[in-house]
Amino acid sequence: MQNKSILLFLFCISLLYGDIHLKAIDLSVPNHAIGQSLLEYEDTTASMTLAKVRQLTKNHFKPLNKAVASHPFTKSAFWYQFKVVNKEDSLVTRLIVFEPAWLDSVNITVISSQGQVQTYEGGNIYPYSKREIDHYLTNFKHDFEPGISTVYLQVKTRDPFIVSLSILDESEFLSGQVEESVYIGLIYGGIISMLFYNLFLFFGIKQRYYLYYVLYLSSFLIANASYNGYTYMYFLSDYPTVQNWLQSSGIYLFMITALLFANSFLNLEKYHQILYKITGFLIFLSISISALTTLFGGYHYHVMLSIVTVMIVSIYIFGVALYSWLDGNRSARFFLLGTTSGLIGAVITALTVMSLIPFSYMTYKANDFGMLIDAVLLSIALSDRVKITLEKTRIVEKEAKTDVITGLLNRRAYTETSNIEYQRLLRHQHVLSVMIFDVDHFKQINDNFGHDAGDYILKSVGIIVKDIIREYDYAFRIGGDEFLLLLPETNVEETLILAERIRVRIENKKLVDEHSNKFSVTASFGISQYKQMDTSIEYITKRADKALYQAKKTGRNRIEVL
Repeated sequence: MQNKSILLFLFCISLLYGDIHLKAIDLSVPNHAIGQSLLEYEDTTASMTLAKVRQLTKNHFKPLNKAVASHPFTKSAFWYQFKVVNKEDSLVTRLIVFEPAWLDSVNITVISSQGQVQTYEGGNIYPYSKREIDHYLTNFKHDFEPGISTVYLQVKTRDPFIVSLSILDESEFLSGQVEESVYIGLIYGGIISMLFYNLFLFFGIKQRYYLYYVLYLSSFLIANASYNGYTYMYFLSDYPTVQNWLQSSGIYLFMITALLFANSFLNLEKYHQILYKITGFLIFLSISISALTTLFGGYHYHVMLSIVTVMIVSIYIFGVALYSWLDGNRSARFFLLGTTSGLIGAVITALTVMSLIPFSYMTYKANDFGMLIDAVLLSIALSDRVKITLEKTRIVEKEAKTDVITGLLNRRAYTETSNIEYQRLLRHQHVLSVMIFDVDHFKQINDNFGHDAGDYILKSVGIIVKDIIREYDYAFRIGGDEFLLLLPETNVEETLILAERIRVRIENKKLVDEHSNKFSVTASFGISQYKQMDTSIEYITKRADKALYQAKKTGRNRIEVL
């Protein structure tokens, strides 16, 4: 009884791994990602021949049970077996297409129902000319005999092991590539436009972080175009070895430029010395890993470590951006958003190619979409940083031209403004008046009550002046208790009215400082208007100064005109 149970169990197992999983693929319909129809066997020696594989029992082959074959980095070769049925009475030509583009070696053997054997070989280690149609994906064209054919595949690659196999009519395959071309155009068009836009800005603004951003986008395009096979198709068709090494080298280049850009944009050297040193170390580490694995480890370790390192670098840059933003760096806000998008895309794609999450078109292409969003947001971040820098510059310039005590313009601002207004006066032949006044007996206030009281008086006078003058008038404190008003489009009569308003307001203002000291102050004024004989603004101000002297000499708290 026990023996019968064992035999029944073995029979069920043979059914489970036998013909029930070898249901023939129907060539009359498109067949995309046919992994569910494949049986798989791992050759850990990577040296078995087809003859030895055909001698294996059905129990050695296991059903793949997923649309796309994927494994962690491996040196094994994987064999796949499936059946194809041609229901026609004549040959049916189909394309056998492999994705992704980086597979090193793909060997196909097709055994027809009549026992005829035909073999093909291709992949990234073979010349591009071996491909049946001019396309970045490895592909073969085969004429299937009527009836059921058995197909054996051997796949080896030093890159991430992912195999998506489709069997399609050539016209169906090419029509399906239209949608792919739209996607490629969207990603590459968007990134290239950002690249050139910011390159032109770099030539104009001369800020280093613009250059690093351009290099960052350029390195992404190199890495992306190489591991998707575009560089092999268009530029390196005769150089398969260069194409292979470019795939992983592009990833290292992408990491290094990303670190350089983050370091420059966030200004780590100035604000975060420790992070600046860590970033420099990561750049050195990336270069060292790339160089050492190239010289001693071989391509397999070169590409494997590139993917691991890019995940670490992406997480690090996100952390640095978050820290900078929380530390008060306004420029980091859009940088953080872009970095988040890039991080999510990079991690999802890296986990996909390392077979840690299931393969799908969206998970495989997540890095592309994330990078497009990243490129746009980082471009906004650059513009935002320039805006913030300009705002800071304007604030600094304004502070440099502003009197600290009164809030009015200072002598430096007067020098610049007076020259501009004088040139405008000559050009348009308009009128211009100058008013100079100072606080009467100001020295006594300083001597008796201290400089704090004097500063309080000056500040109060400044408030009165700002409250009375018009939008297009200029008010300066040019030294001590002396004030100067530059009045465009204003004649002497209008200036007298303005001066009188200021004089009366100062005279009537009851001032009490923080020490409860009470003050009643007055001011004396001198006024002058531009005359044809004046060859500079200084002639007008000198006459106004003389008029002020006369006002003080004749009793103070009055206005004189010269």
